[in-house]
Amino acid sequence: TYPEVVIIRNRTNAGFSEANNQGMKMARANYLLLLNPDTYLIDSSICKLIDFVKEKGNNVLAGPKLLNNDRSLQYSAWKDKTLSVMFQEAFRIYRSAYKVEQFTSPEIVDVVSGAAMLFPKAVVEKIGYFDNDIFWQDDFDYCYRARNAGITIYYFPEASIVHYVRQSADKNPNIFYANFIISNLRLYKKHHSKFEIFLAFIFTWFHLVGYTVFLLILSPFSKTYRKKVIPYFYTFRKFMTYLFTGRVSLT
Repeated sequence: TYPEVVIIRNRTNAGFSEANNQGMKMARANYLLLLNPDTYLIDSSICKLIDFVKEKGNNVLAGPKLLNNDRSLQYSAWKDKTLSVMFQEAFRIYRSAYKVEQFTSPEIVDVVSGAAMLFPKAVVEKIGYFDNDIFWQDDFDYCYRARNAGITIYYFPEASIVHYVRQSADKNPNIFYANFIISNLRLYKKHHSKFEIFLAFIFTWFHLVGYTVFLLILSPFSKTYRKKVIPYFYTFRKFMTYLFTGRVSLT
């Protein structure tokens, strides 16, 4: 029915980065839209996003406003993971997300969610494809590389897409937590100094140990905390493996 559509069938789940890379390598259009399977398109939002990117030229990458299933606002634009941000996130005293509820017009940001992003193919020609080794922070890595190449990242609130966030994470919290922590560290190893990497590992160790103890203390009183204990034990084991070997399987 649609001869211009090319379907790529993988026998296994290739993951976000590799699956998007496969599609980008096959694409012949001038503009590329990366869209998670757990999303729902609303009205003409994609057209609005395309028009905006066309207007800005070839050195732009844009992400739409993301909404939860109940149409409440979802945080989908973040500040870079500097050492200060990583420290504050590790001790749960700061979130790096922009206050996107205050954005009523396009805003320049550091990072937009990989769940939905659109950019000219010229961006790929300039910075390449997604890094398969950074599983859960691939959008941070891609936006970081884009900005270093002179590409402007925009949060575009005039386009809205529903994102059923954490669908896969809720099915396997062990993999979710471990992927998030290890990918954070891989992101740091790729873009920061050895001293900053050392501090990032220290912050992560304290976060995992401290929060695991916190969960163990509260788990007798709450099912919510009990459900998180095993994923944090699993994540700590993976973290220690990664710390001493530099390699870890998260499957």
